[in-house]
Amino acid sequence: MGVAVGNIGLPYNDFCRLTPEEFGHVYEAYSSQRDADRKDSWERARLMTTIMIQPHLKKKLTPQQLLPLPWDAQRAHKANNPQPTAAESKERFEEMLRRTEEG
Repeated sequence: MGVAVGNIGLPYNDFCRLTPEEFGHVYEAYSSQRDADRKDSWERARLMTTIMIQPHLKKKLTPQQLLPLPWDAQRAHKANNPQPTAAESKERFEEMLRRTEEG
């Protein structure tokens, strides 16, 4: 309840009406937003630092070279592994349906 009312800012009555599953979705969205805000803050700091020190360097430096962040590797991984096409997604979905119907 402390997280719901204190951190997320849900009114107490609204919190009491939520099912555990609904609160799980609310908390997941809240957590994702906080994570995105934290990453944005680090990205801004990295960019500003790069801009400030660039005039004092002979070689060009990118923000990623100056301060590698943990999620840079995740971005590179996603770039090397493209999203499945619509046809591939449909095929995977149909395969999952067949498995659930069999079991």
